[in-house]
Amino acid sequence: MKAQLMICDQIANNTQLKGHVLGTVLNSLTVPVLPFAIELHVLVKLFYLPREDSVDTALSIADANGEIIGLTPATVLRNYRAADQIPGVDQDLTVTLVVTEPGIIHVRCMLNGEEAASYPLTIRLEECQASRTDIC
Repeated sequence: MKAQLMICDQIANNTQLKGHVLGTVLNSLTVPVLPFAIELHVLVKLFYLPREDSVDTALSIADANGEIIGLTPATVLRNYRAADQIPGVDQDLTVTLVVTEPGIIHVRCMLNGEEAASYPLTIRLEECQASRTDIC
């Protein structure tokens, strides 16, 4: 099995086109204060799933120190692709996290308890503007 992750500012499921419409793909996120609640939209793409089996998937999110700051419940997924396609499935999730410091967080896709993919996201703290030092 193989997995890919994409983190976006929004994801919409387009049932007419049988696919997902992605907003802006994020490599970094700037927050105004810390701690701060962020909402991430994650697209999980799984390939080469056994055609007749299911797989348990979950996301585990760790901060720059390696501490777990988010964990989604396990979801059971199975192949939904046609016979002429590589067996797999796409899943979109929305995760809300509280970040307490700048740095790189790692969103990990867990398949049957094993890490299958990882996505780094840099969290930055917004700098004060010189004209606004009285409120920084």
